[in-house]
Amino acid sequence: MSATIPNLQQRQVMLSFAYLAYCGEQMTTPNPESTILNFINTAMPQIPPISANNKATWKVVWGPAVYTVPGAKYQDNLMFVAQSLANPTQYAIAIRGTNGISELDFILEDFDFLQQMNWPLGAATPRPAGAMISESTSIDMHILLAMQGTIASGAKQSLFTFLQTQTVQRGISVCVTGHSLGGCLSGTMALYLKENIRVWNNNRQCIVSAVTFAGPTAGNAQFAAYTDSMFNGGPYPFGWDASLGSTFDAVRCNYDIVVQGWVAANLSYVDANGNNVSPLFATYGSNLDFSNGLSWAGSSEAWGYINNHFLPPIAAVSSAQNYQQPMSGSAQLQGVFNTAFNPASDGLEDYFKAFKDQAAWQHGNSYPSILGVPALQNPNIIRKS
Repeated sequence: MSATIPNLQQRQVMLSFAYLAYCGEQMTTPNPESTILNFINTAMPQIPPISANNKATWKVVWGPAVYTVPGAKYQDNLMFVAQSLANPTQYAIAIRGTNGISELDFILEDFDFLQQMNWPLGAATPRPAGAMISESTSIDMHILLAMQGTIASGAKQSLFTFLQTQTVQRGISVCVTGHSLGGCLSGTMALYLKENIRVWNNNRQCIVSAVTFAGPTAGNAQFAAYTDSMFNGGPYPFGWDASLGSTFDAVRCNYDIVVQGWVAANLSYVDANGNNVSPLFATYGSNLDFSNGLSWAGSSEAWGYINNHFLPPIAAVSSAQNYQQPMSGSAQLQGVFNTAFNPASDGLEDYFKAFKDQAAWQHGNSYPSILGVPALQNPNIIRKS
């Protein structure tokens, strides 16, 4: 782990909450919230960025709130709020990513990107002009905003009502975080909180920030530019690395293909020499080189067809939506290629399998590895069921 990683302490703390949001995702019993809360409470003392002397330095104060599509087997969404014990004005809102074993979750909340909705939510016309988010992001946001989380008294409150109660006597700092789909949604939720800050802050001086991990794009270029402008400069939360110049910290690994999602040019574009280029399939360079590494008879020709005749029309379909990442110029974490996922042979099928397995590992495991929080890779700590 490099000591030069910006905003490292904040990233370690927020990554801990982002991964804790996956606790209990494989449970199929009704009303799993209390069990998931127990999983989170048991895990926190075992994760050094949010513990000291085997005791948690944060506590869950709202939720976890869970949503399951009616009739579905697995949960689709989870969100909770944690408060720092050392500095009680500091709050973290954690949003779960895609449930990896729920096909319905992928369909509804990830892959519905060709249809776009106006920003802000429910607006007849986009504000600012042209700002749009994917229909999946819109669906997710409506789910999250409707959630009712349990508080210390046992009562249930919406997220906005809870934040109102916390700002009656003081200003607070709220950092929204999540991984994968949770990374996409945490940035969007932070923007929504910032836009509507007068609704919940009781006229106090409150700071909203976001630390997002591995998030695919939420919206188009106008939405991304608007997000950037809303988080530009300070004031910064306690312990924040002001050299970022923004209170939106988009954490992406250069070996994570998910963060390239929905951006047409990442899938295919024509270079200055008239050749079709796919940055996505060039992610791993010479480690997994589709263009030059196939010696098995027919594989190079097959890849040439895919690169020249299959990927360009797919890119063309998504180009109209003009998806872009917020903070697109942020420095990426430098990933390490996992040689456990090299292709078994030179066959194209083996290359695709190696690519898929490498991509899955990089998306799910590289962040705890690079940021130095190995406890988050321990299934006995982040309990899924």
